[in-house]
Amino acid sequence: MALWLYLHFPNLQLDKLFCDHQQTPLAVVDPQTHRLVQINQAAKQQGLTPGAGLGSAAAICHELQVHPYDPEIEEHALLEIAQWLYNVTSDISLFPPQGLLLNVTNMLSLYGGLTSYWQTIERHLQHLQLGYQYSTGFSPLAAIMLAKSNKNHITDDKSQLLHWVQQHPLTASELAEKHIESLQRIGIETIQQLLALPMPELARRFDIDLVNYVGRLLGQFKHPVEYYHPPQSFSRHLILLFDIENIQWLEKPLSRLLHQLEAFLKLRDQVAYELQLTLHQRDNITSQVYFTSASGDYLASAWLRLCQLTMESLILDAPVQELTLSVLRAAERDSLDTDLFAGQQGRQTSLELISALQAKLGRQRVQKVLYTDDPRPEHTHRLCEPTQEMPAIEKHTALRPCFIYDTPRPLHNKVRLIHGPERLLTGWWDNDEITRDYFIARSDQGQWLWVFRTPQQQWFVHGQFS
Repeated sequence: MALWLYLHFPNLQLDKLFCDHQQTPLAVVDPQTHRLVQINQAAKQQGLTPGAGLGSAAAICHELQVHPYDPEIEEHALLEIAQWLYNVTSDISLFPPQGLLLNVTNMLSLYGGLTSYWQTIERHLQHLQLGYQYSTGFSPLAAIMLAKSNKNHITDDKSQLLHWVQQHPLTASELAEKHIESLQRIGIETIQQLLALPMPELARRFDIDLVNYVGRLLGQFKHPVEYYHPPQSFSRHLILLFDIENIQWLEKPLSRLLHQLEAFLKLRDQVAYELQLTLHQRDNITSQVYFTSASGDYLASAWLRLCQLTMESLILDAPVQELTLSVLRAAERDSLDTDLFAGQQGRQTSLELISALQAKLGRQRVQKVLYTDDPRPEHTHRLCEPTQEMPAIEKHTALRPCFIYDTPRPLHNKVRLIHGPERLLTGWWDNDEITRDYFIARSDQGQWLWVFRTPQQQWFVHGQFS
């Protein structure tokens, strides 16, 4: 017997709203009928029920916050849930906008039984903080019926599952309205009464769709499903209950997304190097903020520190209504050569320091000095990415100052030549040839200078000794 598990998320759009105050009454309203389709616990405590009209609900609860129902929000959230569950189970089928169907049969040997499998699914769903109903079934339609009726059964006993299915009225099934009305005309009100009819009698008196439904409900006919294959990337979307105008207030909803990122990376033993935060603002304005980690991190706490440093200088030009966090660069986590018990205690690696400086000052403002083999003083070094490996530097016996000017300056003060000359005749290969005689000189003020003389007998200062 094939075994299926159906997960039903009746308040998916409402649960996806980020609300910092759980005592705020919230409701999702159907814009066509103006009736409540989803309400939170605070709204229920005020006496509201799903299906109530918006006018009467507003009269009962003046603090009620309402949002229009949007099936696209739930379908997008359903994809995120499927991608999250794919880490622990395969063969997931989407039933938008509020359901997921899981093929349990192929996973029982891996987890050693149904109980262990369900405990893994349950622990995994806790990270998402979503309300859901569930049930197993001997067919997809049976699992859907039991889950939507909030039975929450986990068993592989077919006789028991069939008994529960038979107790449901026809209105709890996935039958079309015309089929339900046709069956009610002949006195059939429950699934038990429907299944008591012989299959040839159903085929003779009703169309093929009803016969196919009964066959699929009993697991006698194959129920074709299309399985979900997730992308190997992280992207999460969060809708905010209130417009946020202060950049610091974004830290709490962003922390929620970062904890989902941490779980995503931990399961794959990966670290992220660059994140993109898309701010969906009022009047259809969108802006992107980029966070980078030179060493690569997966911990939400580490990324939150970098995000706080980056957003300190950010100015919002419009209130933020939604957030989308995506990973741009990720890789396998490198093994760290640290003591198993001591670990890293109070030490900051060079890459962690670079990450903090980039977050605080900006990525383009943090660079590393790379030395070259060019003998011309103006070209002995260049700026590069701070994470670039530095080649080994050969020791030079020539005296060079610690501070070299980018452009030589004319020498106006009187100096006394102490050491030299040292002739540099080079640069012929790139049409930037120089001919200079360098000296170490001391000024009347006591400064030690690096000066040179050109063939035209012009004197310049090129650097200072510390």
